[in-house]
Amino acid sequence: MASAMWLDWLCGGGLARILAAAFAEKLVPVFPSYVLYMGVGMHTAGAARLCAVLLASIAGSTLASSCWYALGRALGQQRTETLVVRLGRRAGLDAARYRMLVERCRRRPFALVLLGQLIPVVRLCVPLIAGVLEVRPATFLGATAVGNALWNGAFIGLGFALRSQVRDPAPVGVAVVIVLLVIEALLAAAWRQRRQHGLDGAG
Repeated sequence: MASAMWLDWLCGGGLARILAAAFAEKLVPVFPSYVLYMGVGMHTAGAARLCAVLLASIAGSTLASSCWYALGRALGQQRTETLVVRLGRRAGLDAARYRMLVERCRRRPFALVLLGQLIPVVRLCVPLIAGVLEVRPATFLGATAVGNALWNGAFIGLGFALRSQVRDPAPVGVAVVIVLLVIEALLAAAWRQRRQHGLDGAG
């Protein structure tokens, strides 16, 4: 009941509140984004309003990512690595995986920044890495905006589609994230297996 009242307040206050909520969620990740965006979708009426809400959320998320990007540039390599490993510890993001992300971002910055927005925890760390590597701002902003559109749009759209069937967005959001994590784990395992076969073949 309290969450419904909070979402009513958020969605009834204009697009500025949506933008601010998206900015805060990405900058200080203490509230699950999937719950926020599914709830917003459930409390949005009409296709035109849905598009406006999505654009506001993309703007807020991209602005917050830009702050992380600026922080990465300011901190430098060593301090950023320490911060990223601390942020990603619960998701198994250790120093070795951080360096792997750095190398991939160096080779394919647009693809890594975009895909990084679709992976929980990593979506907070990739802007820091892009900042350290001084990825071109246009590349970073473009990839980040597209990634945020895919992530935010998926949950806002799902909430919008289920608005007449589900009252609480949390269980559905958790289920969706679990599916995403399983897919990610399967892809990572396939990539490691392919890499191992490649190394064995080279040997």
